[in-house]
Amino acid sequence: MGARAPWHITALAASFCQRQNALGLESLRCALSCADKKKSMGFFLVTDFEKIALAGSEQVGRNKLEERYLKYRHYYAGLDLSGFGEYGKAVYAPYLPLFDRWFQRKATDDVFLITPLLGEKLSLPDHPEFRKERGEVIDFHIKVLALSLDGVILDENRNAVSSQFLGDVIYNVGRHTRSYDYSDRVCFSITVRLFIEMLKDTFSHFGSLVSDLSLRDFANEDTLNPKPREVIHIPW
Repeated sequence: MGARAPWHITALAASFCQRQNALGLESLRCALSCADKKKSMGFFLVTDFEKIALAGSEQVGRNKLEERYLKYRHYYAGLDLSGFGEYGKAVYAPYLPLFDRWFQRKATDDVFLITPLLGEKLSLPDHPEFRKERGEVIDFHIKVLALSLDGVILDENRNAVSSQFLGDVIYNVGRHTRSYDYSDRVCFSITVRLFIEMLKDTFSHFGSLVSDLSLRDFANEDTLNPKPREVIHIPW
């Protein structure tokens, strides 16, 4: 099944979010931006990374990461599976059953199985239906699932999480997310921001371990200070 026309994906995203008022303006904005990314070969121009990341976390709460996980698991994964045909199915096949199991258990031991997905290249360049834009979109959608689920599990087990355990999680998450540039991946950058805010809210009793955290702990210089995109001048 071939990719659907971009206008159809955009219409689906807008219609879905308008019906889901409980998800709020952020969901509609993110759905439209992600759909537009598919329309423009998988890229979204970000001129001010900090402002856009903050825009998605205006109303941070304990359930925001769970809401985000469920939205990407049941809506965006569905769009990818239908829009990217056999390629989408091939990439998601080994991961969705694992995510469902991890979400059901919400066990702290699973965090160290989930977190490595943040650093892996999940695209399948040898697949006959592979396209660079398809690979990058799905890759970051799975990373959103992984990071948001890490946050859900930590919050669920907040009374059992030690400072040493949390420090290890923060170190490993940051080690992976600093290894690539995600300045033009708005949905992932919003998830990183939500993850940081959850840590500060839920584990404030650990003091500077979380109070001193900033985006710099989870993003490299290319992400924090994206280079201006090259402008192609077309002669009239």
